[in-house]
Amino acid sequence: MRGLVFLFTALSIFSTALLSAQSTNSAVISGQVTSASGNDLEGVNVILESEFKGTTTDVNGSFQLNDISEGTHKLIVSYLGYQTQVKEISINNAEKLEINFVLEESSAELEEVELTGKSEIRKINEQAYAVTSISTKSLLNSTADAQQVLDRVPGVRILQEGGLGSNYTFSLNGFKGNQVKFFLNGIPMDSFGSSFNLGNIPVNSIERVDVYNGVVPVWLGTDALGGAVNIITNQKNDYLDVSYSFGSFNTHKASLNGAYTNNKSGFTVRGNLNYNYSDNNYDVLAEIRDANGNLLEDNVEVERFHDQYQSATAQVETGFVETSFADQLLLGLIVSGDDDEVQTGATMRTVYGAVEVESESVIPTLKYKKQNLFFEGFDASLNASYNITQTRNIDTLTGVRYNWYGETFETNSENNGEQGLANLLEQDDNEFNSQLNLSYLFNEKHSLSFNHAFQHFKRDEFDEVNLSVNEYYLPKSLAKNVFGLSYKYKISKDWTASVFGKAYALNVKTSEQETNNVESTIPVSVDYSDFGYGMATSYFLLKNLQLKASYEKAFRLPTAGEFFGDGLVVLANPNLKPEQSDNFNFGINFNKDLNRNNHIEVGSTFIYRNAKNLIYNIVSVSSPTSRSGNLAETKALGVQGTFAYRWKDIFNLSANITYQDITDEADLIYNDFSGYTENLNKGARVPNTPYLFGGATAGFNFKNVGGDDTNLFFNYYYRFTQEYFLTSDRFGSIDTKAIIPQQSSHSAEIGYSIKKGKYNVSVEARNFTDEASYDKFRLQKPGRAFYLKLRYNL
Repeated sequence: MRGLVFLFTALSIFSTALLSAQSTNSAVISGQVTSASGNDLEGVNVILESEFKGTTTDVNGSFQLNDISEGTHKLIVSYLGYQTQVKEISINNAEKLEINFVLEESSAELEEVELTGKSEIRKINEQAYAVTSISTKSLLNSTADAQQVLDRVPGVRILQEGGLGSNYTFSLNGFKGNQVKFFLNGIPMDSFGSSFNLGNIPVNSIERVDVYNGVVPVWLGTDALGGAVNIITNQKNDYLDVSYSFGSFNTHKASLNGAYTNNKSGFTVRGNLNYNYSDNNYDVLAEIRDANGNLLEDNVEVERFHDQYQSATAQVETGFVETSFADQLLLGLIVSGDDDEVQTGATMRTVYGAVEVESESVIPTLKYKKQNLFFEGFDASLNASYNITQTRNIDTLTGVRYNWYGETFETNSENNGEQGLANLLEQDDNEFNSQLNLSYLFNEKHSLSFNHAFQHFKRDEFDEVNLSVNEYYLPKSLAKNVFGLSYKYKISKDWTASVFGKAYALNVKTSEQETNNVESTIPVSVDYSDFGYGMATSYFLLKNLQLKASYEKAFRLPTAGEFFGDGLVVLANPNLKPEQSDNFNFGINFNKDLNRNNHIEVGSTFIYRNAKNLIYNIVSVSSPTSRSGNLAETKALGVQGTFAYRWKDIFNLSANITYQDITDEADLIYNDFSGYTENLNKGARVPNTPYLFGGATAGFNFKNVGGDDTNLFFNYYYRFTQEYFLTSDRFGSIDTKAIIPQQSSHSAEIGYSIKKGKYNVSVEARNFTDEASYDKFRLQKPGRAFYLKLRYNL
C-alpha cells in the first residue's frame, strides 16, 4: 500500500515534534476531583485565589492551571452539593504539580439547592434542534468504532454489506447515503476517501458524536436533506492513548492518539495513527451455481474467501491554542490508504475472486477559532481542507468465474472481467472545502450568525486496460456555495427561538454522449441556485421538562459521484436536479434527579418529511449499468422514544425504539422498455428500508475492586429489527416474497482498569447467540465474534 509510506512519514514528524515540544517546561498545577464514592465530578470550580486564575473540571473530573508563578498559593475547589476544600500549596519555577481532591457530600446544602451545572453533552441535547449527543467516556475501553456507536442512536440504522471495511448505507429516519452529511470537527468528510470512514475511526479518538435529525443548524454550512453527523475528536491539550485489539476473522485494530501543549506559549502538537485489518472470512449461507448459472445447491454454509481488508490513517496537527491571537490555530495533515478485496456484487448471488479496490488520500487541513475577535461578542472560525485522492478499480482477470466454493470456471472471454468489461480504472480526485463561521452576540437576548461553505471538486480518469475509452473521459468539475444566516432570540430564560435562511449555488462542468453518436461526447455546463429557510424553538415548560420544535425547507445538491458516475457501471447524468424536503420535528424531553442516587430521562420525537426529486439509482435492463435520476416523492411519518435510568454511577439502563412509515408518493416511475409509466406502488411503504427497530443497553460499574483506583465494568447491548420486504409489499405472493428477516443481536463486554484507567483490558462477545443477520439486499453480516482489547492511557 503506497499510503503506508506517507503514514510512516507522518509518524516520524509527529514523534519528533512531540519530543521537541516536551523539552520546554513551565509551572503547571493539574489533578482530578472525585466524590467520596469514587465518581469523577464534572464542572467543579477550581480557583487559584492569589493569581485570580480558575477553571472547571472536564468529563473525567480532570483540571489543569497553566503559567503559575513560583511561591505559595491557596487552591479552592467548590461544587454545589459538596463541601468546599481549600489547600495551601508551594510550587517552584517550571514545576509540574499534581493534586487530587476527594469531595464529601453536603447534606445540608442538598436539602436547599439543586445542582445547576450542565455537562457539554447536556447543553447540546438541550438545543432547540432535534439533536442527540453521545459521549464516548464509558466506551473508551470498548472495541467499538464510530459506526457501532452511531448504530445505537435513536432513528439511526447503518445498513452494512459485510464485515470490517465493507460498504454501508447510513440511514437516519429513512434518509440515506448522501442525504445525510458527515463532519469531522466541523470539516466535511464527503471527500476523505474510502479509507477514512466511520468503520475506521476508533472510539479512543472520539470525545463525542452529535447527530442532527432533519433540521441542520446554519453553522455546519451544509446542504444536507435528512440531517448531519458531527464527530468531535479528543480535544485535550495533553494526553497519550494507545490501544490494540484483535479477535475473530483475524481482525486487528491498533490506535495511537496523543497531544502535547506548551502551557506558556500555547504551542501544541497532536495527532493519531490508526490501523485496521481483517480477513473477514466468516461463514455465510449461499447458493452454489455452475458455470452457466444453474442452481446446484441452496443455503450451503461456506466461508468467504476473497474479502481481506486493511486500512491505515495518520493525522497530525500543530499550531497554537489558548493564545491572545487565537483560541485555536492548527495546521494539519491527514494521510490514509486502504486495500479492499471485493467478495460480492449487489447481492450474494454474484461472487468475485479477484476484484479489488485501492485508494490513497492526502489531506492538508487548517483550523482557526477565536472568541471576541476585534471586539467583545464577535466570534470567528474557519475550517479548510484540500483533498487529493487516488482510487483504482481493478478487474483484470479475464476468462474466469468463481462460485462460493472458490472454484473457477472458464468463460473463454479475453475481454470480460468478473464485473463486465475488464478494466483498471484510475480516478484522480482533487477537492477543496472551506467553512467560515462568524457570529455576533449583541446582548444576552440577541445574536446573529453567518456561514459560508465552499466546495470545488475536479476529477481526471484513465483506464490502463481499455485505452480506447480514455478519449471519452473529459475533465469534470463541480463548484458549490452554501450561504447561511441565522438570528437567535432568547425570549426568556426558558424560551429561545432561531430563524435562518440558506442560499445554494451550484456550477458543474461535465460531458455526455451525443444522442445520435454514442462514440462521441460533448461538454455540458450546469448552473443552479435556490433558497431554503427554517426555524427552531425550545421552551422549558417545567425546569426538567423541555419542548422542542423545528422546521426546515431543505435542499440537497447532487454530489460529484452522482453527476459524473464512476466510469464503470454507474453512468453519468448531468441533468440531475437537487433534492428538496420539508422537514418537521417536535420533541419532548424530561429528566429528573429522583433523589441523591437515582436519575431518570425520558424523551420522544415526532418526525414528518415530505421529499421531492429524490435522487435514486435507475438500473438498466439491457446492460449491466445504472445511473442516478430524479423521480421519487416520498413521505415519512415517524416517532422515536428514549428512556434512561442511572443509579449512582454503578448501574445504568437505556433503551430506544423507532417506528417510521415511509411511503412512495411518486406519480410516475421509469423502466427501460416504456420510459415513464404510472406508479402502481404509490402509497406503498418504501422497500428495503427498516420501519421498526430499537435497542437497549445495560451496564454495571464498580470502583476499587481488587485494589485502590481500579474499575470493573460490564455492558450488555441488544439490537432488534422487525422483518421488512426487500421489494414492494404490494405485489406477489406473501409466501414467496423476498424479505429481510426479523433479527436480534446480543453483545456483551467486560473490562478492568487499574491506576485510574492508566492500564485497561477488555473482552467483547458480539452477536454471542450467533443469529443470522442481514442488511441491505440481504447481504449477510458476521456471526458470533470475540475480541480482546488492551489500552494504555496517560
